[in-house]
Amino acid sequence: MTSHKEFQRFAKTYSRYSLIQARVAEALASKISGSFSHIVDLGCGSGGFFNAYKKPFMSYLAIDIAPEMTAIHPTANGVETMVGDFNDPKLFEVLKKREFDLIVSSSALQWSQNLDWTLSQIASFKKPVALSLFTSGTFKTLHKIAGISSPIRSKDETVRLLQKHFDVKIDTLEFRLYFSDRLSMLRYIKQSGVSGGKRKLSITQTRKILRNYPLSYLQFEVVLAVGR
Repeated sequence: MTSHKEFQRFAKTYSRYSLIQARVAEALASKISGSFSHIVDLGCGSGGFFNAYKKPFMSYLAIDIAPEMTAIHPTANGVETMVGDFNDPKLFEVLKKREFDLIVSSSALQWSQNLDWTLSQIASFKKPVALSLFTSGTFKTLHKIAGISSPIRSKDETVRLLQKHFDVKIDTLEFRLYFSDRLSMLRYIKQSGVSGGKRKLSITQTRKILRNYPLSYLQFEVVLAVGR
């Protein structure tokens, strides 16, 4: 299942399970200095960054590949939603015709099919950016127990690509999310959107985790990049 279809499937429960994404959005919003009138949010989801960003604006364009997500994005004066894919050149052609002075993306760009290309498109606008991306340090122990590699990029590769295209301040955040039992943990992974529908666990891998996972929490690693 693609990340697009996975987010469609769990759109109704996404807000309830996206606790870490909300904390990431708050951290990202806190790093933005100054005020911006016209904001573009790539991979807006159900509005995590919008809810975290408390400064006034004139327009806010919330873009997501899943129409089920844009349908539940918060509404307010100046807010517009758009279905669009940051893997598609057509989206950036549309954005060339729009007025904006800040591009944000919180907990989404790790699913870019070609992050180098997507970042180059964002950088071509020469506007301030505030970006957060999960890295392969997320679910590190779980992946090791299951015997699989992470479906997303390492911190080093993510930082290298960000610094290639932008002059940004980089911060790395680590989170732990605790669970009362392993089954609840696996249910969270399925419904939170953190997995993006990539490399779903097999029955054998799931059993390995249920038997052998040594921690009472999941690990998350996130890179923040703010600059231009």
